[in-house]
Amino acid sequence: MPIPFIHRSLRGTSRWGAFGGPSSGTVAKTAAQTVLIQRVIDAVDALVVVASPDCTLWLWNGRCDATSGVPFSEVAGKPLWSVMRLRPNLRTIAQESFDRLISGEERSVEFQSQWLRKDGRKARISWTARVVDMGGGFRFVVATGAETTRGRKAAREMAETESRFETLLEVLPDPVVIHQNGEAVFVNRAAVELYGAKSADDMHLRPVIEWVAPESRPVVLARMARIMGQGESVPMEEERHLKVDGTPFDVEVVAAPVAFDGRPAVELVARDITARKETEAALRASEARVRAVFDQSSLGMLVVDRDGRLIESNAALRRLLGYDAPELSQLALADFTHPADREATTRLLGDLFAGRNDGYEIEKRYLARDGREIWVRVHVSPVRESPGAARLAVGTVEDISEHEVLEEQLSQASKMEALGRLAAGVAHDFNNLLTVVNGYADLLALSLDGDERAADAIEIRRAGSRAAELTAQLLAFGRRSKRALEPVDLNGRIEAMVPMLRRLLGEDIEFRVTLDEALGTVAADPSQLDQLVMNLVVNGRDAMAGGGSLTLTTSCLPSGDTTGRDPNVAWGRLEIADTGVGMGPEVLEHIFEPFFTTKGKGHGTGLGLATVYGVVQQMGGRVRVESTIGVGSRFTVELPLCERTAQQPGTDDAEVDEVGRAVETILLVEDEPTVRDFCKRALSAEGYQVHLAGPHDALEMAASLGSKLDLLVTDVVMPDFDGPTIAAALRSRKPDLRVLFMSGYPRDREDELTGAVAEGAVLAKPFSPRELCDAVRKVLDRPSRAG
Repeated sequence: MPIPFIHRSLRGTSRWGAFGGPSSGTVAKTAAQTVLIQRVIDAVDALVVVASPDCTLWLWNGRCDATSGVPFSEVAGKPLWSVMRLRPNLRTIAQESFDRLISGEERSVEFQSQWLRKDGRKARISWTARVVDMGGGFRFVVATGAETTRGRKAAREMAETESRFETLLEVLPDPVVIHQNGEAVFVNRAAVELYGAKSADDMHLRPVIEWVAPESRPVVLARMARIMGQGESVPMEEERHLKVDGTPFDVEVVAAPVAFDGRPAVELVARDITARKETEAALRASEARVRAVFDQSSLGMLVVDRDGRLIESNAALRRLLGYDAPELSQLALADFTHPADREATTRLLGDLFAGRNDGYEIEKRYLARDGREIWVRVHVSPVRESPGAARLAVGTVEDISEHEVLEEQLSQASKMEALGRLAAGVAHDFNNLLTVVNGYADLLALSLDGDERAADAIEIRRAGSRAAELTAQLLAFGRRSKRALEPVDLNGRIEAMVPMLRRLLGEDIEFRVTLDEALGTVAADPSQLDQLVMNLVVNGRDAMAGGGSLTLTTSCLPSGDTTGRDPNVAWGRLEIADTGVGMGPEVLEHIFEPFFTTKGKGHGTGLGLATVYGVVQQMGGRVRVESTIGVGSRFTVELPLCERTAQQPGTDDAEVDEVGRAVETILLVEDEPTVRDFCKRALSAEGYQVHLAGPHDALEMAASLGSKLDLLVTDVVMPDFDGPTIAAALRSRKPDLRVLFMSGYPRDREDELTGAVAEGAVLAKPFSPRELCDAVRKVLDRPSRAG
């Protein structure tokens, strides 16, 4: 057999020096020895391999050619282990044995190997190796081997079985790693791809702990020790591993003890769960966002089952109802739904779960933990996890209590607006009637001067004045019109109201009145002052449903006590105290707000005390309230006093000053004949030349008077032609014409009702003969419009 390796090796000394070879002077001798050795090993009926101490193949015999299926010429001079094509785990064992032999630790060593043939078949070999020292520093290793005693057929069958097993592992989709003593001895193709290696060789004999991220290493080391020490399999665990380039990723690992090449090993089956973990993380983030939206929503939110039991509730709903989360989780919808709304709620929820509706909206009342009624608007939708009937329902809850209050206020305001319009319409006709009644009563009183029957006429006039005040009060209440203030005897007004107030309170309420005689007059509107007293008395009565005591007191405030008041003005006080149920701080805080009421729905408008507050403010005063639950309430009204004494109702109308005779010509335009006749009689008595006309013939009458016409006295609102229109037409002909308007409507509504700005003086109905004559005189004495 040719030995090309020998010739190559003898061309220099470097190879020989690598394993203690001969010097150049002994090359010929060594070559001869090599030829001799080759002949000897070829004659041996066993596998013989000769290698240098650095594990380089020097010689092998023909038996090795046959067993390996590789001619010597292809492998001469190559590393022994690559030539033998040992598996990584067996290569480690062989290398360890070889190292012990070379170092002199042992004179001979034995080891097993599984020699991979060139065609892929395997041969299991038992080896015995010794060191041969030829002297002169020339040493080499001789290893003899034989296939195992089970026979070549059995070895071939075993090799084929192991080959099929490894092939199966190789094609498994899950990464498989087998390690012995913590080093990888087998990795399949899936494992190579998982860890990002170029080939299996990049992973062979590497410590598997290097593939584990630092945070998972303690768990992995403990698992390895448990498997090797106790032989137990380890159930699936999640770990963080590292790719070859250091990139971390998540895996699920199942580990079990196995035997590999006759030695204990650990088999790992790993599965990359990075995508799943990312999906789970995204799902958790999505759930967290949904939970944040649910919990942080300004609207209340709830999830209920088909029985109406609460599954979830958010913070807004808990704040609204006053429950904490554990308390609310024990409740069902019916537990905090107003009894009057439970039937509708149950029906709608049942229809939703039965598939008869795809959701619903309802305005209903919830009952808070403290018993408060809360108006809410609830939107409910089904929650379907799969096609079919819903298992849960989700609802949003909007607090509309304020909206309900605003609706109620709007309703009340609409009623008041309608009342104001009705009152204004009635006032026109009613004031026309009062003008006639009061006017003729005044004329009758004058004609009966000195007659005892004059007193009857004065009483008629007083009643008419009171009717006029009630009309004005109705208009003020309906329209919130601002009234002119005048000096009013507060004690006198109260004394006049006492009989009516006693009837109003009834027999089960004791009514006591104490008036300070030193109290002067207050700057007030008489009708509004009556309304103020009336509202406070009624409020006290309503607080004493079972009877009680109400006290009305007036007094002068001490001059030294000026807290919050003008110190330069004297002040009077009106107090009304009751022994009713009283009010708590939460009620007192809103007591004077419009439309606020503690009475049930349909009982009270919430305007009584708001009206009191507005009247007091208009009079320049102040009002306060003190109340204790179970004891009663005290309302205190403080008003500035006037210097002059108030006139008694009706006395000014009965007293007529003596004036000189008038000579001017007046055109009186009025659609109501009785008012027209009364005005003519009152003005004619003063000496005026009065010509009467209705709205349709006013212009014709004015034309007939020509330049003699000095004054137009006309009603503001009349059918077809109103007063401002007639005045404008006449002034277009006679610019210096003076005008006095008469109106049965409140002055703040003239522009709205006539559609034009009334120019000139306005005399409000009802009026007395004296007031009419004084107003006419005042207009006539005023400089003309043209001048």
